[in-house]
Amino acid sequence: MDYLELALAVHHQAVEAAADLLRRHVPAGVSIEAPYQALDEEGGAAPVQGAPVRLRAWLPADGARSRATVAALRRELRSLGDALVRPLRARTVPDSSWADAWKRYFPVLRVGRRLAIRPSWRRYRARPGDVVIELDPGAAFGTGQHPTTRLCLEALEERLRPGAIVLDVGAGSGILSLAAALLGAARVDAVDIDPAAVRATEENALRNGVQHLVRAAQGSLGEAWPLPERPAARYDLVLANLSGRLVQELAQPLVAALRPGGAALLSGVIEEQEAACRDALEAAGGHVVESRAEEAWRLLIVTKKERTQVP
Repeated sequence: MDYLELALAVHHQAVEAAADLLRRHVPAGVSIEAPYQALDEEGGAAPVQGAPVRLRAWLPADGARSRATVAALRRELRSLGDALVRPLRARTVPDSSWADAWKRYFPVLRVGRRLAIRPSWRRYRARPGDVVIELDPGAAFGTGQHPTTRLCLEALEERLRPGAIVLDVGAGSGILSLAAALLGAARVDAVDIDPAAVRATEENALRNGVQHLVRAAQGSLGEAWPLPERPAARYDLVLANLSGRLVQELAQPLVAALRPGGAALLSGVIEEQEAACRDALEAAGGHVVESRAEEAWRLLIVTKKERTQVP
């Protein structure tokens, strides 16, 4: 069977809205391809800030049905207005090439001072001191290309102390768990409600030789907690690249999971949600010590408030 490759480009502030429109009609997933610039001869790259972002998706070319899907998408994408840089285009690609077509747009990505994210199908000559994460996201979220993931990785590199006990909530591909383990964590618990994410995390941990440090399980904080040890006051570092809504809903258990002196790195928050997230975290006993931004996205660094001693 042949497939239709759908492609468009938008300004960075409209990426999530455009991706959501595509996902409504193409449930197999969307490739978000930020433009990159080469950094060195070793093959590393970095995103070009502010440049238009290309999105691609693929669906079976089954005649009238696929044509109707394309027509519906074109109508709905008009709602993006001037944020739509290049309108939706569709072209037919053979069955043999579509499944791996998205891999062409994932370079080796450098993040922070030492982290290099190498897709498993890419070659890369590491620099001295590099911490190289070999990654195959499969069907799970987390390649390092999204601003929320980069914000987490940069803060993680700065905040992690050797021997730390780490919790990764909504692990996706396991990219944050892998970074923590490779940077010196003593143990990483990775939880996700999606079984595909749990499998991807386990496979990527094995690929990077840290399977003895990373424990992945299906579940989340609260009633869906999947591990035998309770999470309260257990972790030096809590990582959660989720969404503003989930940060608010999980504020209490996210803060409660921190040991005294620990910190939570909470991402996936858009600018308009920051105030509500701050309020929820403060009400849960947390203290937002720093907010970092990339484009419209925010990362909140949160510690646990010290209890006042009653004389």
